[in-house]
Amino acid sequence: MPFGDSIGRVDEACLRVFGRDVTYLPEAGGQASIRAVFQPARETEDASPGVYAVLFVRLADLPAVPVRGDEVEINAARYKVFDIEADAEGAAVLRLRAV
Repeated sequence: MPFGDSIGRVDEACLRVFGRDVTYLPEAGGQASIRAVFQPARETEDASPGVYAVLFVRLADLPAVPVRGDEVEINAARYKVFDIEADAEGAAVLRLRAV
């Protein structure tokens, strides 16, 4: 099995075990319910508001390629995507700020 396939299976297992259902709202319109791993306060930053959250997703689960300005709804709270770090195996970490 190629390495990329192995990584994809690990990503799927992590989402199955640690993930939760969230609503992804692309800036272009529409929405999709996806499974993602959410960390509400991951890292501090120099600029206000001082702390941002992250969301780990599989790109294939999203309704469109993620862009800055997309939003995510988690437990009735809204977050806006401000940075995207995708990998070559089809996953991404989206950095979020509360709306």
